[in-house]
Amino acid sequence: MRVFISADIEGIAGVTGREQCRAGSVEYPLARALMEQEVNAAIEGAFAGGASEVVVADSHGAMENLRADRIDPRARLLQGKPRPLSMAEGLQQQPFDGMMFIGYHSAAGEFGVLAHTINGRAFYRVTINGEVMAESDIYAALGAEWKTPLWLVSGDDMLQRWIARYYPFAGYACVKRAISQNAAESLSPAQAQAVIRQAAERAVREGGGTLASRIAPPYRLEVMVARPALADLFCLVPGVGRSDALTVHYTREDMASLVGLLSAFSVLATGQG
Repeated sequence: MRVFISADIEGIAGVTGREQCRAGSVEYPLARALMEQEVNAAIEGAFAGGASEVVVADSHGAMENLRADRIDPRARLLQGKPRPLSMAEGLQQQPFDGMMFIGYHSAAGEFGVLAHTINGRAFYRVTINGEVMAESDIYAALGAEWKTPLWLVSGDDMLQRWIARYYPFAGYACVKRAISQNAAESLSPAQAQAVIRQAAERAVREGGGTLASRIAPPYRLEVMVARPALADLFCLVPGVGRSDALTVHYTREDMASLVGLLSAFSVLATGQG
């Protein structure tokens, strides 16, 4: 049984501030270590549940957060950017039985710890077919295109409500309670890891084949940006249109094209994801 794990940092227990998420900050080393520990808990749980292979996609910022020598050696680690499927890179390489999102967070414009979608400094809101999109929605829909069901998500209680609403068949490991954008009450690292380990083992044991997508093609992407100059810039990309001064749009039949465009927008806006 093959399991795919996409790992972010904002939804990790003990991570509440933007500086913790930025490489080079004095706060970052601890946050990346906590991320590694929760990823390892998911890997351990997946193998305990019967997984034969686990691939982990490092999916925050420059996507070089997880130190290879700190990750469970049974798993394969995918890092670096740019890459075609961004946070879900690797799904296209082989069939996976299920996927897990570790350390995920709420959507831009929604309540939750460090809530954003793709690029918090550039994108105010991201919608597809009129539906507000969190990163979990985007990559769940992409996974559905690759016939990979969503088995487990971890993060704060606000994302838990979102997942329960839209993906009630998926498991959830709640590791912190959101107080504000930059405040939370977290489980201890040991407790958070135990919750994730148990949830991952249960997810693999139970399996299931429900594909997770709130949307269907054709996909109309709309991105509301932080300032008009960004919309000016994004409209230089062929196929991108303008809805108003702050909103651009793009329509395609496949999610992979939208993921690639969002990644390009992020780099154009700030030079990083």
